[in-house]
Formats: sequence, C-alpha cells, structure tokens
Amino acid sequence: MTELEREVIRLLDDGFVNNEIGKKLHVSTNTVKSHIHNIIEKIALHQRLEAANDASSKQIVKMVERSISTISN
Repeated sequence: MTELEREVIRLLDDGFVNNEIGKKLHVSTNTVKSHIHNIIEKIALHQRLEAANDASSKQIVKMVERSISTISN
C-alpha cells in the first residue's frame, strides 16, 4: 500500500470520516473515497492470493499423502 493509503487507514481507525480525512490530507472527499476503494481492492486481492496459496498448499499435501500411501502399499 502507498504511504497515503496507510495514512487514510490510520485516520479511519482514529474515527475520522471521509471529509475530515480529506481536510487533514488536503485532498477532496472523492479522492479519499478513491483511496478507500483502492485499499479494499488491495485487501481483497491479498485475501484471494492467500486463499489460492492455501489451496495450492493443500493440493501439495494431498499429492504427498498419495505418494506416501502408494509407497506404503
């Protein structure tokens, strides 16, 4: 995330609303909304990548288990 996006998150966490964040960062409310949208997209992408990685890991474990089962039999 960009430094500005991190600052938006920090201000949101501090309880500021969009127009207050805009004033503090000297940007429009629409720009703040755009940053929030980008943050949400990045978090969703991160979660999807984690899910894909988890699914891939589970597939690898299954393949290893099958290989071990084949060797054991």
